[in-house]
Amino acid sequence: MEITQKMIDDVRQQLEKAAKDSGYNFLDPEIVKISQKLDKLIVAHMIQDGKRP
Repeated sequence: MEITQKMIDDVRQQLEKAAKDSGYNFLDPEIVKISQKLDKLIVAHMIQDGKRP
Protein backbone atom coordinates (compact mmCIF):
# COMPACT_ATOMS: atom_id res chain seq x y z
CA MET A 1 0.00 0.00 0.00
CA GLU A 2 2.87 2.36 0.74
CA ILE A 3 4.15 1.88 -2.80
CA THR A 4 0.78 2.78 -4.32
CA GLN A 5 0.56 5.92 -2.18
CA LYS A 6 4.07 6.96 -3.24
CA MET A 7 3.17 6.41 -6.90
CA ILE A 8 0.00 8.49 -6.46
CA ASP A 9 2.01 11.32 -4.89
CA ASP A 10 4.59 11.21 -7.69
CA VAL A 11 1.98 11.31 -10.45
CA ARG A 12 0.06 14.08 -8.65
CA GLN A 13 3.24 16.16 -8.62
CA GLN A 14 3.77 15.44 -12.32
CA LEU A 15 0.21 16.59 -12.97
CA GLU A 16 0.72 19.82 -11.02
CA LYS A 17 3.89 20.63 -12.94
CA ALA A 18 2.34 19.79 -16.31
CA ALA A 19 -0.69 21.93 -15.48
CA LYS A 20 1.48 24.91 -14.63
CA ASP A 21 3.62 24.38 -17.74
CA SER A 22 0.54 24.29 -19.99
CA GLY A 23 -0.94 27.44 -18.48
CA TYR A 24 -3.63 25.37 -16.76
CA ASN A 25 -5.04 24.15 -20.06
CA PHE A 26 -6.74 21.04 -18.72
CA LEU A 27 -7.60 19.89 -22.25
CA ASP A 28 -3.92 19.60 -23.13
CA PRO A 29 -3.28 15.99 -24.22
CA GLU A 30 -0.40 15.61 -21.74
CA ILE A 31 -2.60 16.79 -18.86
CA VAL A 32 -5.34 14.34 -19.87
CA LYS A 33 -2.83 11.48 -20.09
CA ILE A 34 -1.33 12.16 -16.66
CA SER A 35 -4.79 12.67 -15.14
CA GLN A 36 -5.96 9.31 -16.48
CA LYS A 37 -2.85 7.65 -15.05
CA LEU A 38 -3.57 9.24 -11.68
CA ASP A 39 -7.20 8.09 -11.81
CA LYS A 40 -6.11 4.50 -12.45
CA LEU A 41 -3.69 4.57 -9.53
CA ILE A 42 -6.35 5.97 -7.20
CA VAL A 43 -8.85 3.31 -8.24
CA ALA A 44 -6.23 0.57 -7.76
CA HIS A 45 -5.45 1.96 -4.32
CA MET A 46 -9.13 2.02 -3.39
CA ILE A 47 -9.63 -1.58 -4.55
CA GLN A 48 -6.51 -2.67 -2.70
CA ASP A 49 -7.67 -0.91 0.44
CA GLY A 50 -11.15 -2.46 0.16
CA LYS A 51 -9.71 -5.98 0.19
CA ARG A 52 -8.05 -5.49 3.55
CA PRO A 53 -9.66 -7.30 6.46
